[in-house]
Amino acid sequence: MTISEKVRTGIYISEDLLRECDEYLSKNRGSRSELIESALRLYLATRKIKDKSEVLVPELAECISAANDEGITKISKGLFRYAVEVEMLIALLAETFEVTEKELKVIRREAVNNVRRTRGKINLDDLIMRNEREGIVDSDDSPIQGLDYRNGI
Repeated sequence: MTISEKVRTGIYISEDLLRECDEYLSKNRGSRSELIESALRLYLATRKIKDKSEVLVPELAECISAANDEGITKISKGLFRYAVEVEMLIALLAETFEVTEKELKVIRREAVNNVRRTRGKINLDDLIMRNEREGIVDSDDSPIQGLDYRNGI
């Protein structure tokens, strides 16, 4: 809006609020008129939103709910695919290796501790390297006998 389109008007304002405006303007650029006009625009916009919130809030809630449902569906499908892959790996391992219940408990305890320690960011390469460092790979009392990942199974 240009200066020619503006209307001069007088308003009453408390001294302490006018003092606060002047303190703000001493630290920031602008005039009283600009500050008061900006404040009025913000106030009126806030009032419009409040007046229309009875319509906006339910619509916004519906949009959020729909997006949330879509995300949950995607996550569920992804988890199902991973569960299928894990089930296949478990079936292959169960058919390939003979592991006692005691050895299985040890493996599970180590797996839980590793996942907690790494916050779930564990991969096979890191596990193999750690086992090599700790001398676990060639151990005769390993629960998975006959596995030599370097030369194939």
